[in-house]
Amino acid sequence: MNRGIDLACDGDIVLPRSLLRALHRRALRAARAMGCTGAQLQGLTLRIVDDPTMRELKQRHFGLDEAADVLSFPAGEPIPGEELEAFGELVLNRDAVARQASAPGWSGWLDEATQLTIHGVAHLQGHDHDQRTRARRMLARERRGCRAVGLPCHRPYGGGMAR
Repeated sequence: MNRGIDLACDGDIVLPRSLLRALHRRALRAARAMGCTGAQLQGLTLRIVDDPTMRELKQRHFGLDEAADVLSFPAGEPIPGEELEAFGELVLNRDAVARQASAPGWSGWLDEATQLTIHGVAHLQGHDHDQRTRARRMLARERRGCRAVGLPCHRPYGGGMAR
């Protein structure tokens, strides 16, 4: 789409182009506010899938037969011979986004997709919510991303419980 963050929809998923552009802009703005470098943004992929694809990914990579709302796959190493830093891939579940959206229509979908993208970026940055202290640090990072795009930051793991 634009510079930084490769955004793609899998298979038969069709979303309005204006919605994808808005998600891309928000993801860039939030990730920058969260401390991502330009090289990291260039090395970030955001992939939108459906429930069955997400269930298959979660089964294959985590051994759990369930569809998550977002998964983060860190890339780890810089790309050899390039200045580009491989940052990772976020996989966003279009169907879960629609179910979890707090408002109807595309506006609600965009807000939820943005929140989940911010959550995924925090994971790629090494944050986790498996312990109370770590969850607080992660939530603080997510709040920076949410403020940058004008969204409230409400995460169900705020007490330190993994979800």
